[in-house]
Amino acid sequence: MNKEKVGRFYDVVWTEYLPEYEASEKHWSLFYDPQEIRAKTVLDAGCGTGIFSVIFARNGAARVTGIDISPGSLGTARGLASRFKLKNAEFRREDMLRLPFKDASFDIVWAWGTVHHTTDPLGAIDGLLRLLKPGGSILLAVYKKTKVTFLHEAVRKTLIRTPRWSWTTLSKAMAFFLAPVVFLFKKREKSRKGEKLEELILDWYFVPIRHHYTPDEIRSHLEGKGLKVEKFLPASGRFDSSSNFIFKARKPARSRR
Repeated sequence: MNKEKVGRFYDVVWTEYLPEYEASEKHWSLFYDPQEIRAKTVLDAGCGTGIFSVIFARNGAARVTGIDISPGSLGTARGLASRFKLKNAEFRREDMLRLPFKDASFDIVWAWGTVHHTTDPLGAIDGLLRLLKPGGSILLAVYKKTKVTFLHEAVRKTLIRTPRWSWTTLSKAMAFFLAPVVFLFKKREKSRKGEKLEELILDWYFVPIRHHYTPDEIRSHLEGKGLKVEKFLPASGRFDSSSNFIFKARKPARSRR
């Protein structure tokens, strides 16, 4: 099954690499601060290493639930939470397209770079919105569709046919040769620092499922569901062609009668 392939892929990525905590927290602070999340319930949808779950938990969230399809990722996340001696963070293996939680269960949903790795990204977004309380906020980071997306996809569809045991070695070799290109031609500093180039290449080119959208498509979808966009970051990476764009949007509060 496709979701199982994605799970096995991240068993490789998020047991091999762990983002820097300080750099990740600085990036997180572009969108949230302790005052906004204090005593709130948070869903980290596709938590990976659990780095953002831990950041929410350490900054005052009442309860953080991290979910992922990858057992290896969840093991890394639980280890990270244990390192910080956290009691307000839990991690569960769940399919983002079959979420078991009740409607309006969370004040905040954080989905950093995850919905585009499902077989139905817009359906995944709708499922996450179902879980959001009135007045709650969602953070989505989604791969951007550009004029050269087809080239990225051609490379990815070739590389995913290689043996899984070779992925890390291939990504390191590609990082070695691409590092000068990144240095010379990058358009901006990456907004989320602390990630190795080989880690990014592994995530770009070896993941079994990857979808791309334009910002207008995701904005239209969110606004069509009644959400108000509060923050928009058009590109978070060094190049537009390999970048996430980011929306923070809020669900309307219930009207008072």
